Amino acid sequence: MKSVLKGYLSETRRPVYSALLVLPFFLAYHVGILLLNTAHINGADALIIRILSSLSVHSIYGSALVLAAYFAVWQLRSRASMNVKSAMLVLCLLESICFALLLLFTFGWMTKYFKLAANVSGGMADLVLFCGAGIYEELVFRAFLLGLLIAGFRFVLRKRERGAAIAAALVGALLFSAFHYVGHGGDAFSIGGFVQRTAGGLYFSALFVTRGFGITAATHAIYDIIVGVILA
Repeated sequence: MKSVLKGYLSETRRPVYSALLVLPFFLAYHVGILLLNTAHINGADALIIRILSSLSVHSIYGSALVLAAYFAVWQLRSRASMNVKSAMLVLCLLESICFALLLLFTFGWMTKYFKLAANVSGGMADLVLFCGAGIYEELVFRAFLLGLLIAGFRFVLRKRERGAAIAAALVGALLFSAFHYVGHGGDAFSIGGFVQRTAGGLYFSALFVTRGFGITAATHAIYDIIVGVILA
């Protein structure tokens, strides 16, 4: 049993599993935005587009191109097999659902008062936005920011790996939480909500380090959908 679990964990760390796992959420978000004909997009998506615009790259699909580039570089660097076992992919989805439920139950009694998802009405537009949040917030705050913070703290702390990782995860989680209160579409600030989102950021950071981008992004999207749509 131990060897089977080890094989599963190793097999599903390959980029192709992450790409296929986030694909349904990716399509739901971008196709949903088109069908709804709305300019209201996920904040992290908007942030990526704004950064690209400052670099003279103007495209509403800029974030999708960055995501594709992320997977392409990951695949090229890892040189991992592109073969996929359908049973393993299904298990990845089930694992993501379990991690989302674990987060829900961990926050349990708090969810009545503070939601990690934005304040929403539970409609189709919110479902679409949550799919985008899972992908692009994890791309910005875990795939990119967390790595940069770890590298920075390694330099500051003189390559103390554990200390750098802890400091990076904490700072990244605080920035992740603060991000939800920025801009016209930001939530009304509350200490309880800020603390919970920070805890959520730490949870996703730990998940990203141990299980990779795909499961973290899917867990994030599924959690938001459960809290912001199903339980709304």
